[in-house]
Amino acid sequence: MKFKILTPKNFQTTNWSGGTTTQLYISPESATLANKDFNLRISTAKVEANESTFTSLPGINRKLMILEGGITISHEDQYSKHLKPFDVDTFKGDWKTTSIGTCTDFNVMTTGDKEIGLYPLRMNGAKNFKFAPLLNCKDLFFYATNGNITVEISGEDYLLQKGNLLVIQDFDVPSIAISSDEAFGIVVVQVNK
Repeated sequence: MKFKILTPKNFQTTNWSGGTTTQLYISPESATLANKDFNLRISTAKVEANESTFTSLPGINRKLMILEGGITISHEDQYSKHLKPFDVDTFKGDWKTTSIGTCTDFNVMTTGDKEIGLYPLRMNGAKNFKFAPLLNCKDLFFYATNGNITVEISGEDYLLQKGNLLVIQDFDVPSIAISSDEAFGIVVVQVNK
């Protein structure tokens, strides 16, 4: 099992027509969004324009979670729905997608047939909360949305602060312990085998 904590100094922020996007993680590391040669890409985005058109990304599967604000997302010839904080939408990158509203969102993009779980974990504090992902978990990511969180992995403590991303590859323990003296939030991304 390998793990590391990435901080904002590791992230790349770029502009797009509707605001900014910050790449938190990409695999393989040499891949780029422009080349669409990644297996997995995790990012956040600030949607600052009230009306936005999503970039067409054929061959890419997308999951989007709202962190702040809210949008109405519309996929032409598919469906429309309103997303508020911690709601998730799953869609194909080649769908013609637009949104109305402003928000900060969390994005997971994959290629191929990877099975991805994306969900929030929010608590008003915890002492040794045992987090156990699904049995078929291969890689696990924790993105801290607020609070200072201690994560215990194999007997070692790691501090996860707001805006940091914990990356655990080849997950092979039954659970990890999470502790915080304050309210905290984590966005969990689970990549299954």
